[in-house]
Amino acid sequence: MENLNKTKKNFLRFLTYVRPYWGYLTLGVIGGIVKFVLPLLVPQVTRYLLDDVFLSPILTTARKYHELLVYTLGLIGVFILVYGPFVYIRHFYADKASHRAVFNLRCDLYYHILRMSASFFTRNKTGEIVSRLISDVLLTQQLVGTALTNIWMDLAALFVVLFFLVRIDLPTSLIALANFPIYLYFFRKFNREIRSTTIKIQDDLAAMTGNINEKIAGSVVIRAFTRERKEGKAFQNDSEKLFSTNMRRIIVQSLNQAITGTLVGIGPLVVLAFGGYRLINGDITPGELIAVTMYLAPLYLPLQRFSELNVVFANSLAALDRVFEIMDQTPEVVDRPNALRLENCIGKVEFDNVCFDYGKGCPVVHNVSFIAQPGEKIALVGPSGSGKTTIASLIPRFYDINQGAIRIDGHDVRDINLRSLRRHIGMVLQDPILFSGTIRENILYGKPNAGDEEIIHACHSAHAYNFINELPSGFDTEVGERGSQLSGGQRQRISIARAFLKNPKILVLDEATSSLDSESERLIQNAMEQLLKNRTTFIIAHRLSTIIHADRILVLSNGQISDIGTHHQLLKTSTLYQQLYQRQFDPDR
Repeated sequence: MENLNKTKKNFLRFLTYVRPYWGYLTLGVIGGIVKFVLPLLVPQVTRYLLDDVFLSPILTTARKYHELLVYTLGLIGVFILVYGPFVYIRHFYADKASHRAVFNLRCDLYYHILRMSASFFTRNKTGEIVSRLISDVLLTQQLVGTALTNIWMDLAALFVVLFFLVRIDLPTSLIALANFPIYLYFFRKFNREIRSTTIKIQDDLAAMTGNINEKIAGSVVIRAFTRERKEGKAFQNDSEKLFSTNMRRIIVQSLNQAITGTLVGIGPLVVLAFGGYRLINGDITPGELIAVTMYLAPLYLPLQRFSELNVVFANSLAALDRVFEIMDQTPEVVDRPNALRLENCIGKVEFDNVCFDYGKGCPVVHNVSFIAQPGEKIALVGPSGSGKTTIASLIPRFYDINQGAIRIDGHDVRDINLRSLRRHIGMVLQDPILFSGTIRENILYGKPNAGDEEIIHACHSAHAYNFINELPSGFDTEVGERGSQLSGGQRQRISIARAFLKNPKILVLDEATSSLDSESERLIQNAMEQLLKNRTTFIIAHRLSTIIHADRILVLSNGQISDIGTHHQLLKTSTLYQQLYQRQFDPDR
């Protein structure tokens, strides 16, 4: 019952996306009603011509020819002038309403996903998120283009058919409707099973999409460890599970179609037998019997279409539940009411007894306190898992801390508007992330309105200009998906240029030179000495050679600061720093 109420609620929420296009939908319904009702005039004309014209003993032959031409040519004219245009209206406006509603839903979902906190992307695989955004949203389109229009057309056609049938012969009409209760019973019976299997299929498909996305992204590792067969077998097992679930739904749908088809097939024979009996007894005319049998097809067609709509509704409503499941998740990191806009950032960063865990109850950062003065270069070093990257991700408030405070220029970051906070922070990550597009577009991501001179200056500073200039298309070179057309060092230098173009007051460099060769790293380090002036910089590095000139070095161990000092001071006072230094510069010791 709870799931049913949730589905109803989500369906009503979806209708808010359809409501702005009720005009289009109404035109589609009107066009559909004309499309299905107009042919219902044919049996009436057939009955009239057969009983009152062809079999009439009083009409002359000329009069019969005249009646035949008037009614047939008249109907042909109606079909040409009315039927054709309304069929176009039905499909054009129904599809327009469905595409516009789904367009808005997909845009809202995508924007909502982009606003989610970092923890959301940690919990969910990329492929599963994409599956909700693409395939699930696409399934909801059928609710508008098919379900919400066809149901009204079929109901209208059903009432018109029943009206004509009752006027022709009530007993025969009741016989034609005798199988309706049986149909309704199986309709309700199969609906629950179709919907439950549809939800399972969508879940399995999303999980498979997530796994495929993950494995394709890591295809180099798969080949390097010769795990192609294992991964192929795992994919086959996932496919078998999806196939089995699909087969369960196919069995139910096939039974649904078989029973509906059987009822539709038996109906005309029963009507023909009963109507023939009444014809022999003189209770109805030949024209009336033929008209009744001609109405059986449009009478049973809505039954078949309702059976198909049952599947459409099951698929679409299951997809809606999955879409709104994402929409109902709220970002964990949000602006507080009346959040402060940080206009002129000086760059003072303060950690005051900061504690943080990723929601697993195991502290990653514990009682961390330090102050970075404006323009200082602060290095974070320590063994893997000591909390370096976590501390860096807390500065732009990717996560909210559990205890203590982080302040920028004396303001708690939780009191600062997120957009204005992150506008003053630049980041260069260990894994350079580029988007499909040109080199210019990727660099401009840091400052969309920058001019060519600013771009060139940033590229010179990042030691990227020379290799870009040597490419056939220069700054208009396509980088490929995730920058696949460039080397690792080239991608990193472009990401550094992007950060420099942004010109933030606070800069976070997380292993920013790890992908560079020694010569490029040396040149960039020289350039950074100038670019990092008057900029508060946090440098995370495993190579201690890159941070020996930092103003202060924070030595981390198990999420805590064990020592603070300059390179030379720490070599004398910090046992952990000495060990890290000896491993890199004196490995044989």
